[in-house]
Amino acid sequence: MLIVEPIRMAVSAILAHKLRSFLTLLGVIIGVTTIIGMMTIITGLQNQVEEQMSQLSADVFQVQRFDAGIQLGHNQRDRTRPKVTLEEAQAIAEHCPSVSMVGPEVWEFGQWIGYGAERTNPNISLAGGYPEFAPNNGYNIARGRFITLDDVERGRKVIVIGDAIAQKLFPFEDPLDREVRLERGRFKVIGVFEEMGNSLGSSNDNHACIPFSTFTRLYGKSRSINITVKARSPEVFDQAQDEVISLLRRLRGLRTDAPNNFSIWAPENLINDFNNLTRWIKVAAVGIAGISLLVAGIGIMNIMLVSVTERTREIGVRLAIGARKRQILGQFLVEAVILSELGGMIGVVTGILLPLWLGQVVNLPVAVPTWAIVVGLIFCSLVGIGFGLWPAYRASRLDPVEALRYE
Repeated sequence: MLIVEPIRMAVSAILAHKLRSFLTLLGVIIGVTTIIGMMTIITGLQNQVEEQMSQLSADVFQVQRFDAGIQLGHNQRDRTRPKVTLEEAQAIAEHCPSVSMVGPEVWEFGQWIGYGAERTNPNISLAGGYPEFAPNNGYNIARGRFITLDDVERGRKVIVIGDAIAQKLFPFEDPLDREVRLERGRFKVIGVFEEMGNSLGSSNDNHACIPFSTFTRLYGKSRSINITVKARSPEVFDQAQDEVISLLRRLRGLRTDAPNNFSIWAPENLINDFNNLTRWIKVAAVGIAGISLLVAGIGIMNIMLVSVTERTREIGVRLAIGARKRQILGQFLVEAVILSELGGMIGVVTGILLPLWLGQVVNLPVAVPTWAIVVGLIFCSLVGIGFGLWPAYRASRLDPVEALRYE
């Protein structure tokens, strides 16, 4: 009963000034919505990245000219790196005993593919590859076949398209053996990749692959390639990386103390890069939420001081009939905490609903982290206690006689 009465009185006081109470809550609502919403989106993205990376082989890595992953550009030293060549891919296949498969590949982005009157958006990722391209990159064939070594040696104009491309261009017919248009010519469809779904709000099925030799003939040879390497087993993955690094350093004539002028990329690199990026986003979100809660706390303190002034006679009456100072302190402190927690609960609801709605609109993954809800509500309680303590203390220190005289 000792806590029920202060809660009842606090709720009555809040309901007596609905608009003022709501305006006071806005800062808390914005702060909690920010932290819950950002953490919900970030956690969903992290889960999706980790899930998709875990689906890739644990024994595959890639040799690239520049650092892959989440980068903000390349420094001047990186720009002078030599290109990764087909000859280096052949050397890896011949001289690295822990390597079971080597797949040279090259990419051209922002392409389009057409058939009849239909044409895709210019967002197709076009690869030139060898037969090892599909297994090395985790691609499966849903229909037809993949590129063969004979296709590469003969430079055939054949293509394997992603599921999204097939659905766009061939909604009512089989795409196999149809001839599609690309910017650099016409290609015969020999296969369709298995659907891979979406990640980070975009489709993973807007890609296509043609023979490596056909690609370099049509799109130019003077470009760096990527070399996808598969170790013989996950147990010798590190050994395979060491063999490849040692071979490339020797082929490029690098001194012992010189850094690598090429990059080795594995799926966990992307996870680490993404986690590092989201860590700073989380810090920024917490900072924004903290500022909002600080402003909200100041607002709560001001409103509670106004409330103490307005209810001076009420406080005087309670003190005159025997209420203790700690009961007055508790009453106003409970009111401040309830005010803050009410804003926190509204913020939790909006912080969950907004990302869920956004996820449906732009196809983003969301996952509500329980810890963020708990932390948000704890901070709301601390804000209520911290900023409600001074008004509550002032109320408890009022002189009953002077309070009863207050007009």
